[in-house]
Amino acid sequence: MARKKKTAEQSRLKGTIELHGRTYRARWMVDGKYYTRSTGTADRDEAETKLAEFLEPFNLKDEKDTLALLAKKVEGVTAELRDYEDAKPALALADGFDAYRQSTERPDSGDRTLSGYESQYGRLVDWTAKHYPDAKEMRHISREIADAFMAHIAVQNSSNTYNKYITLFKRMWEVLTDKARLTVNPWAKMKHKADDKASTRRELTIEELRRVCDSVTGEMRILFAVGIYTGLRLGDCALLEWGNVDLARRMIAIIPRKTKRHAHGKPVIIPMHNALAALLCETPPDKRKGCVMPKTAEEYRRSSSLVTRRIQRIFNNCGIQTAHKDNADARAVVDVGFHSLRHTFVSLSANAGVPLAHVQAIVGHSNPAMTRHYFHVSANALQNAVGALPDVAASKAAGESGVPCAFCAVLDGMTLAQLRAARDEINRRIAEKGAQT
Repeated sequence: MARKKKTAEQSRLKGTIELHGRTYRARWMVDGKYYTRSTGTADRDEAETKLAEFLEPFNLKDEKDTLALLAKKVEGVTAELRDYEDAKPALALADGFDAYRQSTERPDSGDRTLSGYESQYGRLVDWTAKHYPDAKEMRHISREIADAFMAHIAVQNSSNTYNKYITLFKRMWEVLTDKARLTVNPWAKMKHKADDKASTRRELTIEELRRVCDSVTGEMRILFAVGIYTGLRLGDCALLEWGNVDLARRMIAIIPRKTKRHAHGKPVIIPMHNALAALLCETPPDKRKGCVMPKTAEEYRRSSSLVTRRIQRIFNNCGIQTAHKDNADARAVVDVGFHSLRHTFVSLSANAGVPLAHVQAIVGHSNPAMTRHYFHVSANALQNAVGALPDVAASKAAGESGVPCAFCAVLDGMTLAQLRAARDEINRRIAEKGAQT
């Protein structure tokens, strides 16, 4: 009598479990050979499940089943590794900025800029500790937390400041994605606000400039003159060095700090106005080393806000209103500051009929197309541009013979032949003046 063919279920390999000490042990036989393996559990149902897992490879019917089993096991191992990594501590929120500062992937920023960034990030850390104490790592900052923080920023700051926070945090999360094991960037899709709080900073009038120049003394007098007649920003003025100043040729050559770290950071050549040259000539030649205004430079390096506050007090003491309250909220909007001198330089130049390209060459416009446009502007044209500005900061000193210091500086830079030619020209003019009188 022929044997009945076993069904697929009947042909599956089966084994047994038996209690071995305190845990169950699985036992099964394949091709006459017995296999045993501990299930690692004292629970019978769990032991039965383990037995089925042990026998699964032996009950595979074809290659398809084998691949499915391998995929299942790989998925399980991957999930376990993911859970393990997630359980490990990641970059603490409080340590985020130090990690960003040390990263080689972040944009190159100056110390002052980084200090500002650190202050902004510190504000996020402090706010989060107060409102979301469980969010201790950067990866714990969800979109919900990010939205709540930016709502807080929007109440107390302008749209421009609000946008700066988003830009900074978006970049930080991008740079620290791997180090902080971030899976999402909560700042990535945040929209910038329209800058409805645009700066109302204005240029100063000639009368206001004279009032300020008459009130300042010492290094502040030089600082304001440099700002008025060069259009340089506060940091460039405060840290100006004698190495940037060529009194003989009446030129200032400097790479603005704002563009110094970038590829397009090229020197700007600024002709000196007679008033500025005269002021600088008041410093004896043997003292023209290091910074033009050493005390101001030291104070600026220590804290730029100290210099800024001194400048604002000068404006206020001269009866110049520096800020006003915005009607929409209680925030003060700055109207006048040292940067107003840069606006003033451009405005006075335009009023004097100086071509825009000449002004852009002097103030160091960073747009490549504009740079190409004014690259061929001649030194004489630039000198005439600055010379067209009104004298609001005339030097209070001159040589013993009444010869202006600026004129002496020009003579210092002349060759012997040029000096002789100048002497003859001066004698000729003296003769003409004498004949007229």
